[in-house]
Amino acid sequence: MILQNAAYYVLRPPPMSHVTPIVFVVDDDISMREALEALIRQAGWQPETFASGGEFLARAQSLEPGSVRANLPKVEG
Repeated sequence: MILQNAAYYVLRPPPMSHVTPIVFVVDDDISMREALEALIRQAGWQPETFASGGEFLARAQSLEPGSVRANLPKVEG
C-alpha cells in the first residue's frame, strides 16, 4: 500500500529488538496523520505525528541521526 503525500511509509515489520522504533509522520491532513498513526502502531512501531515540517524540524533537533523519507513540497532545502 502506497499513500501519496505522506512523509513516511510503513514498508516492513519492525526488527526483533527490545527497542521500539519511532516513526515520524508529517502531514497537514489530520485524517492522513491519524490513519498513518494507526497503521504504524499496528505494525509495532511508535508513531509521532506533526502537522507541519516546521514542527517536525523543531523536534528533530534533539534526535540522533537516522533515515528520512520526505515529501515536503512547502519546505525548501
